[in-house]
Amino acid sequence: MKKSRWADWFLVIGFVGFLALALAVTLVRPKSGWSYYENRNLARPAELSVETLLDGTFPASVEPVLQDHAAGRNTLMKLSVWVDLHLFHRPVVNQVVPADGMLLGWNPYETPDPAGITAQAEHMAEELARLRDVVEEYGGHFCYAAVPGQYAYYPDAYPDFLNNREAYTALEVPALTHAMAERGMDLLDMGPVLDTAGNPREYYSMADYHYQFGGAYLTYRAILERLSAELGTELTILDGNSLAVETLPNPYLGSRGRKLFGLEDCGEHLTIGLPRAPVPFTRTDNGTETAPTVYALPATGTEGVLYSLYMGGDVGETVIETNRPDLPSILIYGDSFTNPVECLAYYSFDEMRSIDLRHYREMPLADYIRLHQPDIVVGIRDYEALLSTDYNGNLFQLQP
Repeated sequence: MKKSRWADWFLVIGFVGFLALALAVTLVRPKSGWSYYENRNLARPAELSVETLLDGTFPASVEPVLQDHAAGRNTLMKLSVWVDLHLFHRPVVNQVVPADGMLLGWNPYETPDPAGITAQAEHMAEELARLRDVVEEYGGHFCYAAVPGQYAYYPDAYPDFLNNREAYTALEVPALTHAMAERGMDLLDMGPVLDTAGNPREYYSMADYHYQFGGAYLTYRAILERLSAELGTELTILDGNSLAVETLPNPYLGSRGRKLFGLEDCGEHLTIGLPRAPVPFTRTDNGTETAPTVYALPATGTEGVLYSLYMGGDVGETVIETNRPDLPSILIYGDSFTNPVECLAYYSFDEMRSIDLRHYREMPLADYIRLHQPDIVVGIRDYEALLSTDYNGNLFQLQP
């Protein structure tokens, strides 16, 4: 039977029409600058000009923009995740490992190099010793804390064929502890502290890389107890009598759940802690006065919350003044693990400064400390970033 040429033309025209319609919708639909589920900025086109056309900047920016803003993109990606999870039962989906009722992060396979790790630890310890000397030159006190990330807190939850980084962690933390001890510094390693507490499951997130409020509170308490002992003074520590703890009803997917488009929900919620006897304070972020609060609370109990609930997320520089000059001042620096600790720590000090060098570009950390001379400087780094010299590990230079 002879095939109709009209059928061929109909198929071609229909296909081209579909592509044209999809392109038209992509071009005219409103462009969002942020992908909630992917937790990243979406591509934006370069500025259109003769120069950007001739040097290829604008043409090169078009394809990423079309990919990021394609009509139906989220629906197709969500469908792909559902198929991977429920039809193929893949052990890793979008770099997330669904296991033991949790959503863990996928770690690349690695063969830890003991000599290389030792060299990195020696270099980091030397940099920390230099920073300690900067602080002690004007009479300040330096403290450095290491906290496990999710993979280190739940290593047994990983399938045997995936990397839980136990081998790396077993080399990394002792190497830095030893290198710091040789330079007269005592690393506050929260791993053993959490072990002593029994590693409660609720202390760390089941759907995110960070600790939950319980782990953050234990870290806050361990730091202030260490400071009180080393300084010979009794810093105020919020406890069960002075701290009102509340678990929010708002849904919380965590960074892992968002990568899976909400198709796997651990049923997790975030918790906050507020002093029963609050102290008034002012707050500035990056030099601009903001609302005097340490929690970015949602308007209702039904909207989803992010880890940016704590301190409003990662901010380059935050300064909280409680106007109690009889108390010491503190500077806390580090990545997002500092945020829930800061929500509690400000209560014990006249002034609390926090710096996140991933977002602060005004001056190196050492120069910032020399300028403001806080009585106490505390660094908090997680195991994954512990030996990294990028951003919050780059103490004497601005990050390129």
